[in-house]
Amino acid sequence: MRLIEREAILLEKLKDFISVQIPEPLYVDISDDNPHMGYQKLPGASLTRYYHIVPAAKRRSIGETAGRFLGELHELNLHELWVENSDPVFDVEADRNDYRAVFNRIQKEVYPNLSESQIEWTDVLFHEFLEPDENFDYEPCLTHGDFDTSNILVNPKTFEVTGIIDFEETRMYDPAADFLFQDGGVDFLAAILGSYTRKTDEKLPQRMTFRLGRQPFIYILSGIDFKLERMVSYGYAALDEMIREWNRYSSVLSESFATLKL
Repeated sequence: MRLIEREAILLEKLKDFISVQIPEPLYVDISDDNPHMGYQKLPGASLTRYYHIVPAAKRRSIGETAGRFLGELHELNLHELWVENSDPVFDVEADRNDYRAVFNRIQKEVYPNLSESQIEWTDVLFHEFLEPDENFDYEPCLTHGDFDTSNILVNPKTFEVTGIIDFEETRMYDPAADFLFQDGGVDFLAAILGSYTRKTDEKLPQRMTFRLGRQPFIYILSGIDFKLERMVSYGYAALDEMIREWNRYSSVLSESFATLKL
């Protein structure tokens, strides 16, 4: 109920700052057992459905629009934008400690089910993120929180961006969390980064690396917590695929940032 109300208020606050079309709630009902909000359906379809057939030039154009959107969003501060919001102030060091706890839990509950090579990969992922203090020297910003191709709407015929949806997870956080498009290839990620208007910090690539790699563990641990065996199984399969594709993802990341220096 609170999430519905919060998202509706946030969308109303954002509309004056975002140039891409976003949902505009027409009504919100939080009074019954089925809280919901309604807004006029945005035109277009999820980019995920069409990404494999989108021409390279159009992919770059979509990436540029996505980069500008992130620049606009990340310039905002939730607590200045919405003075009545009750979200806790994001604490970078607390987030670091939370991930230390997550890593400890992974070692106890997940490692017994992993191969030696999977454990080694996970050790490197977490240690390279958690140990350097520089990885936590960044300015939090207003993030989308679930920004991927599924939440970018495009015209199925022209592949022009028609809107951005799903702001339920929007909050003050690490900007790196909104750039996890390594699976989209160099041109797409480079277009996003090249059109991003906010200054990036030197450790953004390292944080992008970690925040991409840790995703399978979200499914595994959530599945354990909620006793959802299918989610746990999906998480282990996703981890296996992540490790298989890791060199490719790393190459996309490094090549995308290299284009910014040309």
